[in-house]
Amino acid sequence: MSLSVFSILLGTLSFTQPIHSKFQLDTLVNKEIKEITIVGGLSSTFALPMVVVDKKTLDASSFFSPADALRRETGISIVRDAIWATSLSVRGLSEQRLIIMVDGDRIQTATDHSAALSVVDMNSLEKIEVIKGASSVLYGTGAMGGVVNFVSYRPSYTRVFQTKGRIGTEFNTVNNCWANNANIQFTTNKWYLMLTGSFRTAQNIQTPGGVLPNSQFHDASWSLKGGILYSENQEVLVNYQHVGGWDIGLPGGRSFPATASARYSGIERNQLSGEYIVSKINPNLKEIRFKAYTQNIIRNVELKPADPTVKMFPGSNNKTTGAKLTSDWRFTDYHNLKLGVEGWQRDAYTSRLTLKTTSDSTLIGTGDQPTPKALMFDLGVFAHYSWKIDPGKWTLNAGLRLDYIQTANDSAFSPLYQYTNHANVSSMYQYESTENPDARYYVKNLPRRVTFVSSVHEDIAYAAHADLGYNPTAQQQLALSLSNSYRVASIEERFKFIELAGPKHVGNPNLKPEKGTFTNLNYTLSDNKFRFKADIFANYLNDLITEQSGTYTYINATGSTVSEQAFVNVNISKALFLGAELEGNWQINNEFSLFANASYTHARDIDADSSLPQIPPMSGFASFNYQSKTQIGTSFSALWAATQNEIATGETATAGHIIYNLDVHSGNIDLNNSQLQLFAGVDNIFNTAYLDHLSTTRGILKLEPGRNIYLKVKWGW
Repeated sequence: MSLSVFSILLGTLSFTQPIHSKFQLDTLVNKEIKEITIVGGLSSTFALPMVVVDKKTLDASSFFSPADALRRETGISIVRDAIWATSLSVRGLSEQRLIIMVDGDRIQTATDHSAALSVVDMNSLEKIEVIKGASSVLYGTGAMGGVVNFVSYRPSYTRVFQTKGRIGTEFNTVNNCWANNANIQFTTNKWYLMLTGSFRTAQNIQTPGGVLPNSQFHDASWSLKGGILYSENQEVLVNYQHVGGWDIGLPGGRSFPATASARYSGIERNQLSGEYIVSKINPNLKEIRFKAYTQNIIRNVELKPADPTVKMFPGSNNKTTGAKLTSDWRFTDYHNLKLGVEGWQRDAYTSRLTLKTTSDSTLIGTGDQPTPKALMFDLGVFAHYSWKIDPGKWTLNAGLRLDYIQTANDSAFSPLYQYTNHANVSSMYQYESTENPDARYYVKNLPRRVTFVSSVHEDIAYAAHADLGYNPTAQQQLALSLSNSYRVASIEERFKFIELAGPKHVGNPNLKPEKGTFTNLNYTLSDNKFRFKADIFANYLNDLITEQSGTYTYINATGSTVSEQAFVNVNISKALFLGAELEGNWQINNEFSLFANASYTHARDIDADSSLPQIPPMSGFASFNYQSKTQIGTSFSALWAATQNEIATGETATAGHIIYNLDVHSGNIDLNNSQLQLFAGVDNIFNTAYLDHLSTTRGILKLEPGRNIYLKVKWGW
């Protein structure tokens, strides 16, 4: 019965559009390297640095985007196109070299804008997990810098039928942001069902220098999650999520001129997934998981360049469909094996309409394609082996992966079509039609250039990983990780064609895959009251993809080959990333604790002997925390960054800064059969003016948000 139900689910998927904890064994002492074992989250036994931001941390502070919630973590920096549209950089590697997932499903959208992380409902999250380091063995192309996974809350089965719910509201003074959310769940010992929803509206952000124009946002979301426990060892999970936003200001971005005014007129993400889990199959086969999913991200932008007679309307549709089958084998307490096969396909389509009004009130509309219609297909197989050589002392992990990747595109033309409208007479031009002079609406051949010809690119990629863990004492741990990782060029990197007021930004169909060797050495010292971690990493990359001034060649309307100067994506032969991270946590007594971290990344183009772009400065975070016996808690924290002078050509150096924050929260306040919890705080207490180095915010005021006072209320039953 369970298989038939899941088959129906998969059929539905195909037609739909748009941790960590210590692993314990009964016969072994628990002193080996940490791993993540939480259902719905990442699953990795590699000794790579981990970040887990739990629900308690997410509730205790105010964050406008998921990236904001990670900016305090070691080795992670924020990237902005706006207050809402944000992304991340991990150890100097940006979003293109990270895999972003929601409940283990890939989010894939255009790489030229920082919005992938923003199409996630923060109120539905149970935690955010980040693997820092090359993870291609388990997660495939794109995981050179790591993996970011947003794990939504999942109800638990209960012995008897239960109904639970929660309502929350929040207000922020820095942009008059109102946020409201609610969920309700029904649970039994055999099934559960949960419905969530949220709504936010925010005005322009206040900075220490004044209001940042066009920084408003509005979004809403809802989700439905269900689970059925057919037997003690069989379970089916279903998850649907919808996130939508509108009138979202983009004060600037990497693809827009500094004087442009841009906004998301509409953006939405739809995700549907189903998972079938069989556990305790036999003494050796612990578990089999099969998951299928589809995600669709639609984006529509309204862009007003400096020229008041011109308006542009770019849009894109990105659909990713995938499936993954994994099996976990336990041969003895000392030997474990994970085998898996994964396949996914991304279909992308973009369009842009440019409207220009001439001096005689004629409206000229021109359509083109920032990227042609294209798809990317990936099929990979992988294996991971874990060996406890000497329980409590030595642990070895190793893994291999092999992928076949195909990228294909249709021919792209510029312009794709053109029409005019003047004095009630319309005309339409396109490249495959006949003229009809007797009609008010007619079409005829339109001269155009071929920006990209149709093509198919095939790659065979492999990844390998090995790490060795050693515990010299019960309180100390050493772990050395070695990885070979890869990343195939994205659709945008191969085929983008962006022509605005400034120079052209053009892709390169012949880009080679990025490849790299990654090393990380970790030392951890911990006891009941103190924990210290230190990581040193060295990453050597070949054929790193970046944008440089160069020559773009195309076929013009007459069939001639023409070359022009443009910013073109190219492969850099060699690049080196070096860095270190420190993190300490001291539980002073039962009430007071101290936490601090610091990180530094140095990156060079070895051949050109120059700094790489978009590398974060040395930075860190420190907090002094108090937790009373009555569950009243408070945290006073400082977030700092040093001066960044190691910059690439065209970048601007940024000064160092330090900002202070205060967070206060209550415990659960009993109200008969319900509970109330309060949160309050002040971000940027002294209204410090600063700019994050990686931020791409481009307004008249190039500043981050100023002082923000917030209040949050949660009521549940």
